[in-house]
Amino acid sequence: MISAFAPGRMELIGNHTNYNEGFVLAFAIQFGITIHGEARSDDTIVLHSPEFGEDKFSIQHIQKNVHAPWSNYMKGVLLELQNMGAPLGGFDAEITSTLPSGVGLSSIGAIEVATILFVQKLFPFTFGNMEDASVRMGLAQMCRKAENDFVDIHCGILDQATSLMGRKDHAVFIDCRFDSVETIPIPPEMCFVVCDTGVTQMLLSSKYNARRSECEEAVRLLQLNGQEIKALRDITPKKLQEKSGLFSPRVFQRGMHIASENERVLQAREALLQHDVEKLGQLMYESHESSCHAFENSTSYLDMLVNIAKTLPACVGSRLTGGGFGGATLSMVRRECAEGFVNELTSLYRAQSSKEPKAYILDAADGAA
Repeated sequence: MISAFAPGRMELIGNHTNYNEGFVLAFAIQFGITIHGEARSDDTIVLHSPEFGEDKFSIQHIQKNVHAPWSNYMKGVLLELQNMGAPLGGFDAEITSTLPSGVGLSSIGAIEVATILFVQKLFPFTFGNMEDASVRMGLAQMCRKAENDFVDIHCGILDQATSLMGRKDHAVFIDCRFDSVETIPIPPEMCFVVCDTGVTQMLLSSKYNARRSECEEAVRLLQLNGQEIKALRDITPKKLQEKSGLFSPRVFQRGMHIASENERVLQAREALLQHDVEKLGQLMYESHESSCHAFENSTSYLDMLVNIAKTLPACVGSRLTGGGFGGATLSMVRRECAEGFVNELTSLYRAQSSKEPKAYILDAADGAA
């Protein structure tokens, strides 16, 4: 029996910067996706998951299944492997998850990464030395391409790269233009709490793609004005403000969020290197304000959680995490106070919202294996 595990991830700071060729800080977590199974003698693939459901198809005829959309992410990876000439065959696979649902912990990225590692172990081919960072980044790029091309979700590299390149007790700093990674120690006295609002994310993929289109429109208008830029990574908030007359108010706000968020990520990287948790926490709060007012991917429930967290002494910083439009917040808290923080946060939120939150204490974990 062959098995592979891929962790989920948390975005520490860098909201929607990844597909704008910008910067992001994230970390792999202790929860994830496990695939275990064995090869078959025919070309049939049978996928089963107690969390997601079932799917069955031929390796020779890979098509989307609207009734099992989770399997499309695996199928996209299989097609990419076929395109590179990997000798694939049929197999039976059981997919299990320890990732809490609806909390933005990137189960999709983890499924893609677990798939590519599982299939590589199952069939006789190799990608190279898995200790080599460039090999792991190559796998992340392949998973991203599968999601972009087959599933038609125009994601960046954040989820897959963090799942593959996470390191215990370290944050992962990603330069999304050059797909380069640096790991930076997280102060040991700090841990993280992710808290689900209890509100389902609505129309996430369409809103995600809309925000991406608005960012691309900002770049197009800047290029028409003679600005030599490839992405919003290439412009500062000050320069964007000078060009504000080029844009509709909405497109300007989207661009301003990305430009300022990239600056916050670079400052957050420096704060981690300097062990300055107070500065990092302040940047997290600023990131949330920008997501709320400029990128408009927050909700009243996310804002409520951040505002409550800000009143609790254990909390150093808090913000929405992931795509937004519902989902969860991430708070950085003092480790010795983490359990008390969880109890206070969920109790106060429950009283104010009448929603049932779920909170989890997280630490940075190693990447996929």
